Amino acid sequence: MPLITRRTLAAALMTASGFACYWTYLTLNQERLLFDARRRPPRDLPDGIIGYSHLIPGGVVRGYIYHSPGDNVRDLLFYLPGRGEDVLETLQYARWLPAGMAFATYDYRGLGHSDGLPSEGAAVADASQFLLHARRVFPDTRVHVVGRSLGTGVAIQLADLQDFDSLQLITPYDSLLELVRKRFPLVPLRQLMRHHFDSISHCKKVVQSTKVLLAETDEVVPHECSERLMAAWPGPVALQTVPATNHFTIIEREETWLALCEFARHHGQARLRVATAQPAPPAATGTPPIDHDELGNPLPLAAGR
Repeated sequence: MPLITRRTLAAALMTASGFACYWTYLTLNQERLLFDARRRPPRDLPDGIIGYSHLIPGGVVRGYIYHSPGDNVRDLLFYLPGRGEDVLETLQYARWLPAGMAFATYDYRGLGHSDGLPSEGAAVADASQFLLHARRVFPDTRVHVVGRSLGTGVAIQLADLQDFDSLQLITPYDSLLELVRKRFPLVPLRQLMRHHFDSISHCKKVVQSTKVLLAETDEVVPHECSERLMAAWPGPVALQTVPATNHFTIIEREETWLALCEFARHHGQARLRVATAQPAPPAATGTPPIDHDELGNPLPLAAGR
């Protein structure tokens, strides 16, 4: 075999081996990379934060609930965080919430103070279980789901599992698979990626009043990705762009939080007016009571630190 042929074959084999190793690395570590999974050292909860947890294989998922002491909670913002987000840091912005509004969020599995391995299905299931708990803590409270970035895909799927009053999406994408594919054009992601977060497909079942908040500039989720999602939405979508923000700083702006609260309050009150105008359904009979532990939490959910 001529020398040039041998060198060409060797180079081709080395290239193929390099691609195979790279693809294998991405496949084996995709949950950690996709969610930016990182554990954080234990720390005391800030004042006014109530801990929550529920059991999963290998540990617990931890969440956090905030409301002003003595407040009569009328509205709850249920927040699904972005990739790698430190939700305890995000909770510092709860100071901008108006009276009567509570805030709940949690760490995805394998992130922050939650155990386990993150996944698309687990994120949706844990969100649904935590929201059920929050409804029991604050009965007769209007619920408004807010998703940010990665969490918008979780929020959209949650709308198919539970009813709530409004949905708000901060820097949403059409499909995480398509978004990642643009960054890794030489990787067969459709075959390798286990978590597609196909929001365009899931959004067809959403019936809640919806608002999208965009950053003025966004290099992580380009505006065209958000626009494709809005074009596929089954109903009208309110849109607001927060000036002088990017993908990361939009959550740090008071204007963002005031916009979230204003939309939630407006649509919560509108839904309340519709509900009160209709006759109440007959009371159900024979419904078994929900057992609670000594802290007042419904079983089998356990209160966190």
